[in-house]
Amino acid sequence: MLIRIITAFSVSIGVSLFLINTTHAEVIQIPIASQSEDLQAVNRPQRGSSKANVLAQYGEAVSSTDNVGEPPISRWEYQDFYVIFESDIVIHSVLKHRPKHLP
Repeated sequence: MLIRIITAFSVSIGVSLFLINTTHAEVIQIPIASQSEDLQAVNRPQRGSSKANVLAQYGEAVSSTDNVGEPPISRWEYQDFYVIFESDIVIHSVLKHRPKHLP
């Protein structure tokens, strides 16, 4: 009985070592929030601007969402960015994600 246990233990150690030695993985690193260089210079609405100012400066949005919650939050989508409003005031503008072209 003891010989069977030792043999089984030896076989499982050998299989484990074989799997450890033959397993390979490639690590791919992708920088988070990396944007194309051409998008870094995109002019966007600044915090505190009104909807009327954004409309006058950037024109009609491609799409928009209705007010949600209290205080009311809405979003306008433009070609290269989103504008987030609280009531009638810009609270944030965000570039659309377009990854850099890797060499």
